[in-house]
Amino acid sequence: MSQAHDEAAATSAPLKFDDLSALQLDALREVGNIGAGTAAASLSTMTGQPVAMGVPSVKVVPIEEVPDDVGGGESIVVAVYMQVIGDAPGHIIFILEADTARELCDTLMGGMDPGELGPAGFSEMQISALQEIGNIMTGSYLRALADLTRLHLEPNPPALGIDMAAALISSVVAEVARTVDLALIIETQFEDEQNPSIGYFAFIPEPEALGTVLRGLGLIS
Repeated sequence: MSQAHDEAAATSAPLKFDDLSALQLDALREVGNIGAGTAAASLSTMTGQPVAMGVPSVKVVPIEEVPDDVGGGESIVVAVYMQVIGDAPGHIIFILEADTARELCDTLMGGMDPGELGPAGFSEMQISALQEIGNIMTGSYLRALADLTRLHLEPNPPALGIDMAAALISSVVAEVARTVDLALIIETQFEDEQNPSIGYFAFIPEPEALGTVLRGLGLIS
């Protein structure tokens, strides 16, 4: 087998999460920082209040630990899930605490009576507002990621769920777990003056997407 063939095979082999260097992890953290920054600006525009971000974290965890690591628990949350397709497929999850979600709805609706509340404690009008928030936030994040990496990325229609955090995240992870044992999570916390924890983003790329993203950033050939 020729050396050129060996090099081509190495290039085409999927990059493993646990093979990432410190430089590559820092680059992925910056991707999360820029994507979340764009999303935070969108949230600030919607609410008319400044929204701050925590320092993004990048971690590699066993797939079964993702629900506990990404907002897992028995607290009721609103989660927006979007599957990313295109050059670098993956999964974006935006999670809001239920009380914060209601406050955001009140802000967007100008104190309007939300109407009859459903079993999850949200009215149809509030759920519609939350879907719009989710569409704008996940769309902002994805556009920033595509611009930064110069990749073609497309969203599937976001899905909104209201349930215990562990239950919602577990349903997402069930899809990812069919193909991976480990997950790389780029996570960013949001906050403002009234809410020390508004919610956060988690981006979980598919293993084959890692090399594509890093090539888009100029970190591998």
